[in-house]
Amino acid sequence: MGKHGNKILSMILLLLLLPQLCGCTGGRETDEVALVLAVGFDKGENSPLEMTVTIANPQSFAAGEGGGGGKAENYITANVEGPSIWECYLLFNTFGTRDISFVHTIAYIFSEELAKEGMDKYLHALLRQREVRRNSQILICRGTAKEFMKNNKPQLEASPNKQYQAMERLAGLTELSPSITLHKFYSTLKSLHSSPVASLVGTNTGEKKASKQKSPLLVPYVAGEVPQEGGSANAEFIGTAVFRDDQLVGELDGTETRLMLLMNGDFNISTFTLRDPKKPKDVIALRLRQAKKPDIKIVSDKEKLNIHQTIYMEGEFLSIQSGENYEGTKRKKIVEQAFNQQMQQLSQALIDKSRDHNWGDIFNYDLVYRKQVSTWEEWETLNWKEMYDTAEITVEYKTNIRRPGLMRTTNHIIRG
Repeated sequence: MGKHGNKILSMILLLLLLPQLCGCTGGRETDEVALVLAVGFDKGENSPLEMTVTIANPQSFAAGEGGGGGKAENYITANVEGPSIWECYLLFNTFGTRDISFVHTIAYIFSEELAKEGMDKYLHALLRQREVRRNSQILICRGTAKEFMKNNKPQLEASPNKQYQAMERLAGLTELSPSITLHKFYSTLKSLHSSPVASLVGTNTGEKKASKQKSPLLVPYVAGEVPQEGGSANAEFIGTAVFRDDQLVGELDGTETRLMLLMNGDFNISTFTLRDPKKPKDVIALRLRQAKKPDIKIVSDKEKLNIHQTIYMEGEFLSIQSGENYEGTKRKKIVEQAFNQQMQQLSQALIDKSRDHNWGDIFNYDLVYRKQVSTWEEWETLNWKEMYDTAEITVEYKTNIRRPGLMRTTNHIIRG
């Protein structure tokens, strides 16, 4: 075939491809789609699964009186029962006028009852679907997901979608709740040896609960237990759900969550309060961040592993109630040493708790040890659970209070 024939063939191929460039053949108009903001999963009463969805209501954002702008609810919550996630998805489309879509779904909420039975089959069903975003949050609800979603009415946000985004951002400022995506949870689950975790959520009944705090350094609450009254929503995001393989096996409170994030190297910044080393009736408040990733050294001997972890923190004074001048280089070491010692004791207690409750490695030490394994077969057959349970693990904190805030020194008040 000559040059002339090649040009004709190229023109024919181009003409055949032109219809494919005219648009997306599988596209849907915006007024044909119902955008799901959050999805909840519970055990059904008459079917294996009950699925609850929170859907953005386009009528609430419609302009003018004809569209009902400002009168309709910003979102709609509905639920249905079925044998599987996608059967429930199908049933939702039998009583609505729009095709529900998970393209903008930001949170997938599983009840603790469902999570205790196992998450693997639900994760497979979600991650196989193209609309499901792997950067969506995975949340474990104390109680039922249906009740949580129905009672979750944030007063400061237009919709739960904005609330979930805000709580994910605030988690990085309090470190009382981990930020776990579908992808991160599934990747940890498939790493063979680490124990996955997820953020814990719950509903506050509105009744002010008694404080459980015995030490100012502790935040001993999980979702639904915070002694608050008059908050902007019934939903609480605090604590961690712990899994062994794909099954829920335990909970971490706010303090234990901060420790876990520090030991994992996923900690950002938070406020800590401890008793004054010289005047125990008063407290000292610190704002600390993780200075760098933890230094983890694993040494093997014939009988067990020796794991030594060093955690580095730095920050500033927020409050010194006693008026002691801890800002100086020598005197601030008193506070640093007191803080380091207490954090080391709490970390050791959390390690012991993970072993006593048979949780496995929630600190991802296996990822460090993996460098010492030469083949995949060796890694696959490794009995890391036993190695973790028998390992000699020590945690050391090194804290540097670099700044005194906006006061260089504390001035004592002289009373007449």
